[in-house]
Amino acid sequence: MKTRERILQAGLALFNERGEAAVSLAQIAAQLGISEGNLWYHFRTKRDLVAALFAESEARVERNLSRPPSEAGDQLADFAAYATQAFRDIWDYRFLYRRHFHQTVDAALAARLVALTERGHRYNERILEEMVRRRLMRASPAEISELTANAWIISRYWLDYLQERHGVDTLSAPDIEAGVKQIFALYRPYLSEAALAQTAAPQRKRARG
Repeated sequence: MKTRERILQAGLALFNERGEAAVSLAQIAAQLGISEGNLWYHFRTKRDLVAALFAESEARVERNLSRPPSEAGDQLADFAAYATQAFRDIWDYRFLYRRHFHQTVDAALAARLVALTERGHRYNERILEEMVRRRLMRASPAEISELTANAWIISRYWLDYLQERHGVDTLSAPDIEAGVKQIFALYRPYLSEAALAQTAAPQRKRARG
């Protein structure tokens, strides 16, 4: 692995563990067993390193937001796939979503994070609007807006909840699945019979297996 990639990985791990404000470039260099000069060759300041990690996270979120809706089959799989990847993205770059990050990072990066969050809201609303169009959901525009806000709160804080209540320090597939189920619990009262049948089908398959 190239030195730059090793620095990115080590920086991300330490930022996630301790918070970006509590980690210095010297600590990252020591963790890797390289000189500070070697690290500075790739990232002159900690802000440069944070910006590179943010760009990685941003690219992953953009890929997730670019998912085209399927035209056939289990339509709810569109949302489940989006939500599953969103949980992974937030976990892998969780230091970006901590409150103090907004207080210590420069205004430009903070504004980009806010804009990315807003894009996620709009994408989620489009999914719900598409579900209404396909008669999988009955919800007004106001209800869609409220459901989107609540879904974001679950997506954003589900992992914190797992850490604080259950001591989770490594995200597992069942943890993600449980988070997706929490979001679907919000939507269940608005789902049509056809949509409810879709959500029940995987459970019946697991029960038969």
